[in-house]
Amino acid sequence: MPSTAGADVKTAAEAMNGKYQSSIVIDGLRIMARHGVWPQETTVGNMFEVSVRLDFDAAGAMMADNFGLTVSYAEVIELIKQEMSVPSKLLENAVRRIWMAITRRYPEVSGGEIALYKLQPPVSAELKRAGFVYRW
Repeated sequence: MPSTAGADVKTAAEAMNGKYQSSIVIDGLRIMARHGVWPQETTVGNMFEVSVRLDFDAAGAMMADNFGLTVSYAEVIELIKQEMSVPSKLLENAVRRIWMAITRRYPEVSGGEIALYKLQPPVSAELKRAGFVYRW
């Protein structure tokens, strides 16, 4: 009986190529950082949570099982940690820097979402978190 493995690979690659969205997700990365408007926030710091979804064409990585054809979540985590170590007054600025670092390193990222939350914001209310979300 003839092998159909080659045909299956071609069919799968054709089905995946540009027709489906693929993403890597980093959900709930917790980092201590010194972002904030108030002096205490930049002195003492706060716990932050970062969640990221990065959209890219993963068909090559899915077919070839080749690490060089994907977006490395481990490397993305290191990029996030580097940018979070630089104090910002606004979460918006920190997210912009994270977005720039990721898209410079991985130009194949075609869209996504970055959510940055301050887990203990200095407000006189009880809440789970306050944050900023950027989608592109």
